[in-house]
Amino acid sequence: MHVANFLVMDVGSIPTPPSYLFKEMERREVYDLYLVQSENVRELGKVKSNLVKDINFYIRKKDMTQVEMKTKLLGLLFCTFSEAQFIQILHTPDSFNSTEIKEIKETKNNSGIIPAWKKMIQIALSKVGNWQKNKDIQNRRIKLYEIIDKYLEPPSLIRNKLAHGQWVNALNRKNTKRNESLTEELKNLDFVEITKWFEVQRLFGFILRDLIQSPKKGFHNNYWVYITELESFLEKTKDWNFESKKKRLIRKTPPNNAHRQ
Repeated sequence: MHVANFLVMDVGSIPTPPSYLFKEMERREVYDLYLVQSENVRELGKVKSNLVKDINFYIRKKDMTQVEMKTKLLGLLFCTFSEAQFIQILHTPDSFNSTEIKEIKETKNNSGIIPAWKKMIQIALSKVGNWQKNKDIQNRRIKLYEIIDKYLEPPSLIRNKLAHGQWVNALNRKNTKRNESLTEELKNLDFVEITKWFEVQRLFGFILRDLIQSPKKGFHNNYWVYITELESFLEKTKDWNFESKKKRLIRKTPPNNAHRQ
């Protein structure tokens, strides 16, 4: 009896660790994940640069088989880069708390990365102010959603087809017949357009990082700077495509001297 009481008293005497220790562990885990994911993003950027050089080389060589193959790899790489940056931004230190991170991850797991980007923006904007009542914040939300819908969502559909082995013929959602429209998109995948996706993703990432890290200051100071840079880039490159790129590269290539650059 005395032994039992002693054991109960002994167990009960162990103090509960203070809550700040758990929070510190969470912060450390988030920070560590941010660091390793940042390294992944940088490495994917290097892969992208090398792949672009390869495509330029094969355009000069007029080897369209290699160009087509590596263009699809570049499209697949873009979606990999976008997902890596998503995880990196989500774990920006001292930004989202563990509950918010869990909610955003659950959105991604249940509905995909596009709704998850929007959930991230929705939660982050709530720290700027009430976007439902503030017209300026509401307009910024609409603009960021437009960027997602126009430049991030279409590549994700292509990525899903390529990642599931639908390299030439895209299938419908139930995999019961060919999806004609997506098959046509795969056929006409444009290397230059994909490089534009990367630049849009880069600037979009800058906006989100400011929004998440500094919702009261950095986001307000830099939002229009990045939006203006993005719109200027899109205007400058609106007529850029594979054919115009091919003409420039071939025109610059000395006879019998095609090389990677």
